[in-house]
Amino acid sequence: MATREREARLDGLFAAGWTTDLFAQFWAAPDLKYIPSIITDDVVGYWPGGRTVRGKAEYMQALKDLLILLPDLRLEVPEHTMSADGEFGFSRWVMHATGANGRFEMNGMDRTRARDGLVCENYVFFDSSEFQQLVST
Repeated sequence: MATREREARLDGLFAAGWTTDLFAQFWAAPDLKYIPSIITDDVVGYWPGGRTVRGKAEYMQALKDLLILLPDLRLEVPEHTMSADGEFGFSRWVMHATGANGRFEMNGMDRTRARDGLVCENYVFFDSSEFQQLVST
């Protein structure tokens, strides 16, 4: 999809509120400029290894740090669904990135909670020891 077409599609998805389809489209080629408009001020993120981030600034920093570590990171999202009431989303993904030992793929999943169309809570699940081996020298 051409850049302009993709940006127009993402603008429409972000304007409509968070969904698992938006998650899949965003992580296909992440651009953090979109994130502040789709998360609550009191967002909480739970990452593997016991890391918890609270608030918009800390959440954004965690995503920035991830993309600094893995600038070519992309998530392929082969399965995703929303709960019947639209409050929860579940996305199984395959991470594609380049780590210290070259290109890699790794599986994971997000469980995201939305409030009024904005992400207010996110649980990220993946094997943190595998991740560290793939990205570290």
